Amino acid sequence: MRKRRSFSFIVLFVSILLFTSCKSPDQFDTRATASPVPTEVVMQTAVPSPTPVPIVLTPSPTPKLMAATGSVYTIAWMSDPQYYSKFHNGVFECMCSYLAEHASELNLAYIINTGDLVHNTKDEAQWITASKSMRRIDHIPNGVCAGNHDVGTKLKDMDYTLFCRYFGESRYRNKYWYGGSYLDNKDHYDLINAGNTEYLFVYLGYHAMHEDREWARSVFDQYPERVGILCTHDYLMIPGTLSDYGQKIYDGVIAKCSNVYAVLCGHRYTSNCVPVKIDDDGDGTEDRTVLQMICNYQAIGKKGGQNTGGDGYIRLWTVDENEGVIRYTSYSPYLDDYVYFDEKAHQGQKYAFNPAQEEGELPIPWPH
Repeated sequence: MRKRRSFSFIVLFVSILLFTSCKSPDQFDTRATASPVPTEVVMQTAVPSPTPVPIVLTPSPTPKLMAATGSVYTIAWMSDPQYYSKFHNGVFECMCSYLAEHASELNLAYIINTGDLVHNTKDEAQWITASKSMRRIDHIPNGVCAGNHDVGTKLKDMDYTLFCRYFGESRYRNKYWYGGSYLDNKDHYDLINAGNTEYLFVYLGYHAMHEDREWARSVFDQYPERVGILCTHDYLMIPGTLSDYGQKIYDGVIAKCSNVYAVLCGHRYTSNCVPVKIDDDGDGTEDRTVLQMICNYQAIGKKGGQNTGGDGYIRLWTVDENEGVIRYTSYSPYLDDYVYFDEKAHQGQKYAFNPAQEEGELPIPWPH
């Protein structure tokens, strides 16, 4: 039975008054200019819409997700929205609308997307759908990287053409948080200030070669005073061990850059956190903890007998610098539901994972 949060008449009334459309005021990026893609406008009528757009008046966050201003803020994380872009674009739009509408209540500092924006690399209609959904949060600091479905699973098939067309440097270069890119946003970095922390988010796209890893390392070295978080698509396996790509990224970047404190990835159907302690100076004492995290709801959800691609679950971090903790949960504005696998009926599904991995608290591993 779905868990529903009850809302008072006053909150609902105020929400209705505030609601005007799926777009929200450009409250974050007053210096940014839009970088529309002409093809997107021309081809938009060709985008299939098999799932009706869900109710856009998304619920207000419950108190556990409410973030005060200042040292308590939210970082949102989406991954693998590929089936939304192909089959259920209304779910993707609902997720992005929710973040836009409730950015102020959440004190939303940043939004991460760790790839597989589309399911079929060369289907431009899916790219248009993904771009349209993500434009709802264009005014909020956010970053994306390419997954294997975006550019090709095999190296010989690698093609970043459509990724760069819709999510290349031209889309982001005028954003105040955007730091720069390597090979037209195949890799890029963002500079984010939240609470008392200066962050450096570095993204490595799929098929990250030696040159990509060296570029990432140079960026982390360029900003040694910032808290580094690396975002990529393929890093952890389901049991929490490193994938082949993950091992190369760990050896070439994570182990060598002493300001990296977290790695976020998707790709595989699970949620997990595997902290690793690193001795940076070789004196036998551990100097830092790196939170290695994976979260992908892509395999869950049903509508009309068809997989919805995740039912709209977003991982939300509430960073509380006063208490020194990161509280995390998964929330679906599409269902108005917190965590999926706490329901017994869901635990028997293929690719189910422990509900304890969906919600919890971690000590902040970086100086704060």
